[in-house]
Amino acid sequence: MEIDKSLPKSERILLAAADVFSRKGYLQATLDEIIEIADTGKGTVYNYFKNKDNLFYTLVSRINEPFVDALQKIEISDASSFLKLEQYLKEMLDFLRFNDTIWQVLFYEMLGANRGWYFIHDYETKEDRLVVKWGVAPTQEEKERVTRYSELIGSSFRILENIMQEGVDTGAFKPSPENKGVHYAARHLYGGVAMAVFFGNDRQESSSEVAKIIADRFLFGCANPAK
Repeated sequence: MEIDKSLPKSERILLAAADVFSRKGYLQATLDEIIEIADTGKGTVYNYFKNKDNLFYTLVSRINEPFVDALQKIEISDASSFLKLEQYLKEMLDFLRFNDTIWQVLFYEMLGANRGWYFIHDYETKEDRLVVKWGVAPTQEEKERVTRYSELIGSSFRILENIMQEGVDTGAFKPSPENKGVHYAARHLYGGVAMAVFFGNDRQESSSEVAKIIADRFLFGCANPAK
């Protein structure tokens, strides 16, 4: 990868980081390779970003910010809840299709699943509970890092949850007998769309068309009540 040497050093480092993290993932990415591509010194990287984790977090935060801004505009618009859901899905599909590799890396780091542990939200205590499936439990530093990534993903997920809750509150969407119904539905919809983009290769249909299909089937199902 060739980077314009006239760019500010911080910008060159972020561009190099995007390239390396996308090709190597988080664990195999090294600051040495990023430094070599950015054509800057190790001290410069530490001066701007302190360590690999903060560099990665800065990179994905910068990518995430305009995405969340676009979603917030959809959320506060005067559109119907159904149209908001469709527009949200279209925006999400466009974003993930463009950032699929780096966002897949982020998801894996957020889940911590490749290390044998992850967090789940406990609705009774209102806190995240650590689940260790194998290996050793994470250090406090690892817990804090994963929590930061979870919050970053949550910034876009919560908007979907808000749109769906608005649909329920206004009577546009079917209410759930459980208080957690909207959250569960939003979580599975969000995760399902993300996984379909990460592991799918069918992009012949536009994001708009796919969003229409997902919104229609998600809200109205596949069954034909006349049959």
